[in-house]
Order: sequence, then structure tokens, then C-alpha cells
Amino acid sequence: MISFSWTALSENIFEIRIKTPVTRIGTVYRLTAAIYILGLDIISGSVDTVHEDGEEFADDTFLLRPAADGETDFAFFSARVGVLMETLIRNEKDPDDLLRERQLEPPNIHFLFDAQPNIQFRDLPEGNQTEFSITSQNRTGLLFHLTRIFAEEEISIIRGTIKSEHDTAKDRFFVQQNGTTISPETRVRLVERITGIPQKG
Repeated sequence: MISFSWTALSENIFEIRIKTPVTRIGTVYRLTAAIYILGLDIISGSVDTVHEDGEEFADDTFLLRPAADGETDFAFFSARVGVLMETLIRNEKDPDDLLRERQLEPPNIHFLFDAQPNIQFRDLPEGNQTEFSITSQNRTGLLFHLTRIFAEEEISIIRGTIKSEHDTAKDRFFVQQNGTTISPETRVRLVERITGIPQKG
């Protein structure tokens, strides 16, 4: 069962929390797709995997605000965000189909990165996880772009934090591929896909 809450913290700052037993690859991507489709910017957030009564749950919280050129009415979002997220989480709609229906395009790499982002990887052998961190300009759709690539590469996000400071985004995720750390070949491919810049061999 999906547990969803949506709270207005101020006139244009909203907090959403969604908890679902679905921990499959791509869950965070589907959440960020809904946020992007609704025209919301992510101020901060946390992604976690929790264990309760022998079951695993994805427990994610995001602090959001309307994009600069988007709708700002709380009633507009409260009527749509829960339905859209549940539709995506339940696999009733593919994010790409929803983008096409709403005549939206995925964020352009050149819009996301005016300058080269700082991307780093660090293995945590004791947990068979890789820490992925990125520091870049804060742009609408950045997290959607990142999580979409993770999903397509079949990378699981175990936990993570999202932070925005003025015009800078600082995101960190602990990830796995096939239950272990990310291979050197996959790291190169991730950087190339995220930035659109071929990496030297």
C-alpha cells in the first residue's frame, strides 16, 4: 500500500512524503518524473530504504516549490500530485508517455549544465555500495535527469540526500548495481550520459 502525504509549509513551499513497499529499480525516477511533470523544483530531499516487520519500504521526502514560470496555487498541486505519483508508482503509466501527453520534453543537458559538474564515486566495500555525488548548477529537472539514467542503467538507489544552496545543487546517493558496487566501465558511461561529454579512455 502506498502512503502519501502533502503539506503546505508556506505560501509556495510544499513537503511531500511517500512510502511504498516498492523498492524496485526506477522507483525514485518515477517520483522525480511526477515532480518534473507538475513543474516543481526540488529544494531538498531524502531517499531511504527502511525495514519494518521483515519488509523493505522506500521512504522518500521532498521539499518542493513551483518553478519560476509555473503554476503557484496550492490547490492546483494538492489535487494532482498524489494521483499522478500513485499512477506512476503503480506502473499504470510510463513517464515518457505522460511527457508526450503533456507535450513536455526531458530536460536538455545543455540547460542543466552551463559548466562541467563535479561528479565523484567512492566505494563502500562493507556495504557493497558506491557513493555517487554531484555538485552542479541547480536546474529544474536535474534530479529527473539523474534518476532516469540510473533506472536505465539498472542501478538501485539505496538512500540519498538532495540539497540546493542558492544556485548550486549538491546531491549524494548510495547505489548498487546487481547487488554490488558500480564497475569502472559503468562509471565512465554514467558520466558520459549525465554530462553529454565523452570521457577519455
